[in-house]
Amino acid sequence: MKFLVPVDFTDITNPLLRTAKRLALKHSAKIILLHAVSPVIYLPYPESFGISPIDLSKLSELEGKNIELAKQRLSALCEFLSPVSVDVLVDVGDPAEVILSKEDLADLIILGSHRKGLIEKILIGSTSEKVVRYSHKPVLVIKGKEAENFKNVCVAHDLSKYAQKAFEFFLNLIPAEEGSRLTILHIEETVEIPMVDVITEKISKQIVQEKTKYFESLIEKAQSRGWTAELIIEKHSSVSSGIVQFLKQKEYDLLVMGSRGLSGFKRVILGSTSSDVVKKVEIPVLIHKDFNL
Repeated sequence: MKFLVPVDFTDITNPLLRTAKRLALKHSAKIILLHAVSPVIYLPYPESFGISPIDLSKLSELEGKNIELAKQRLSALCEFLSPVSVDVLVDVGDPAEVILSKEDLADLIILGSHRKGLIEKILIGSTSEKVVRYSHKPVLVIKGKEAENFKNVCVAHDLSKYAQKAFEFFLNLIPAEEGSRLTILHIEETVEIPMVDVITEKISKQIVQEKTKYFESLIEKAQSRGWTAELIIEKHSSVSSGIVQFLKQKEYDLLVMGSRGLSGFKRVILGSTSSDVVKKVEIPVLIHKDFNL
């Protein structure tokens, strides 16, 4: 197993590396440390801005020094990650684009998320949000208070194949420990559909029975892996808002969600419940996508 771990050398780096190291040791996984160096901006007509022309070789030299410095700093982080096997990568460009260009090197992306002001979020979003939206690989976003272990986990499940894939990926990624607790959270959207009362009641009973049977099988599977598991069903007008509201009332170390893999134009227009939730919750989030369903 391989983990792609982008770092920016800010305060999120240490908790990010501690989490990546714990998971890597459990799976004998390799960590790929990645840093994106900001490109040196070159103005093609600097005199138009009252700036003296700069020798392109000077810019190239400066960029090269920045790359070398980044490699040295990443190498120093390798000592902290020992005895985990580590590769170091440095590339030039926008952080989100660099991460996405390297995603095929790993089975999971583990990255940190910074707090941003409202205006900054509206204007440019964040690296983590872009990666969550556009990545084809599972993404673990580390944010909020650091959890020493993922022992109290919430899996948001909407009965879709995507949620089921996320549930299975989680069980394989996070082994249960003594005292590990798992909550399967199902948000029922409150949508009023005018129907004949008798038919509505009959169908509702069938749906409830099928849901109960399905969720019981998930509980049993989690328990067979050592988790103390429970099912909670909440009603809300919005799935994403329901998840966020629920998490504000409880204390969890990790949220797990499945996401439908959309491509191209649909991704830009539709967004997703998962990317909306990632922006609003204050705990680590594991997002699993599947483009083959």
